[in-house]
Amino acid sequence: MKTAVFLLSLLAAAPGFSASMLSVSAEQVNVRSGPGADFDVVWRAARYYPLEILDSSGKWLMVSDYANEEGWVSRSVLSYVPAVVVVTQKANVREGPGLEYGISWVLEKEFSLKVLDVSGAWYKVTDGEEVEGWVHKSVAWGFTGRAELEGRGQY
Repeated sequence: MKTAVFLLSLLAAAPGFSASMLSVSAEQVNVRSGPGADFDVVWRAARYYPLEILDSSGKWLMVSDYANEEGWVSRSVLSYVPAVVVVTQKANVREGPGLEYGISWVLEKEFSLKVLDVSGAWYKVTDGEEVEGWVHKSVAWGFTGRAELEGRGQY
């Protein structure tokens, strides 16, 4: 039993085994079947799309999204910008952090957004262009806490 606990603690501390969340910094990126540009594109992710880092190989990171779809992305197109993706069919973007505020936008599933602030269970978000407002955390995946708002640059 002690050996199993020790091995698990080593795995958790090892680079490549600690899960962290990054987001897409380019307009759109190819998520590939393996760690390199020669591998097939299995799906694409838009700017601010959050990705969980599962592993690494050289300049490539193995990632997973909210639906547990996995693939490989070049680390040069990811950043520490806190972000979320809409995981419900529709999401209301409100003028303030609460149901009493008016709806400014209605977003479709998989719309990705940068997180600007947090107030209780509400995230202030933007797409960097037109959309800005508040979404409830229950309709989004990615952002996990206030500490992420500081942004730490490129991975």
